[in-house]
Amino acid sequence: MITLTNDQLTVQVNELGAQLHSIKRHGDPHEYLWQGDSASWGRQAPILFPFVGRLKDDQYVFDGRTYHQTQHGFARDRRFTVISQQADQVTFEQHDDEQTRKAFPFAFSLQVTMKLAGDQLQVSYTVKNPAAEHSLIYAIGAHPGFNMPLDTGKVQLNVQPAETYSRVVLKGAYNDSNHPQLIDMHQPLALNHQTFENDAVIFKTAGSNFAATLTDPASQHGVTVTTQGTQYVGVWSAYPAQADFVCVEPWWGIADNLNADGRLLHKQDMHRLAPQQSAQYHFSIRPF
Repeated sequence: MITLTNDQLTVQVNELGAQLHSIKRHGDPHEYLWQGDSASWGRQAPILFPFVGRLKDDQYVFDGRTYHQTQHGFARDRRFTVISQQADQVTFEQHDDEQTRKAFPFAFSLQVTMKLAGDQLQVSYTVKNPAAEHSLIYAIGAHPGFNMPLDTGKVQLNVQPAETYSRVVLKGAYNDSNHPQLIDMHQPLALNHQTFENDAVIFKTAGSNFAATLTDPASQHGVTVTTQGTQYVGVWSAYPAQADFVCVEPWWGIADNLNADGRLLHKQDMHRLAPQQSAQYHFSIRPF
């Protein structure tokens, strides 16, 4: 377990999956990060790579071969290596090997940097394509869960900009982006367990900067997750299992479309990285 600290925050990160384990403010015993419970959701803040969401039948076809991959990819279940560390920041790395190529036939390097800056945790993902000739096709996302008392029915979600968004609906595990709904966020949205009866509330952010704030009015504890350049931001909690947490998920990608044909080259909202190139993705978490 890696511990980061500055004059305002202490954050713990597990090298398995480079997954956040704890977020606390100095002088405050409140734990902001969900601690996991196998009865509802056993994870805490997995990294989603090289896919976001579920593939149809957990498989895809590339270059004439069928590959099998479960929801959200494999990075969350593999150990990362620490390549640099200071008191207030750490960088992890994971790269392809014989095992990953059984499910994902691409060379890649994924670096995850977590840095404390005042009262915020800044998270950066750097994806590199070390191949000399072939493009890297992938998606990436984050899935941090935060302690929120959904049983009260009073948890509030505010977003900035406060406007009406296109909401992508999930039908089962797959997206129905051809039939979006509108969600008016000029006023806070009250969250409870039933909010997630049909899975995540997915905002189509389309590359715009976006901030989602969860607040517990009783304690006034909350978090703001600020994203940069995401295609989507999902807000989710377990259902029908009920637990007191809410995830705010920056996504650069999405689950397969209902009409997906299973071919990787046709998959919706995938990223293509040219040989020897890299790309960065950023978001931040501010507990209060």
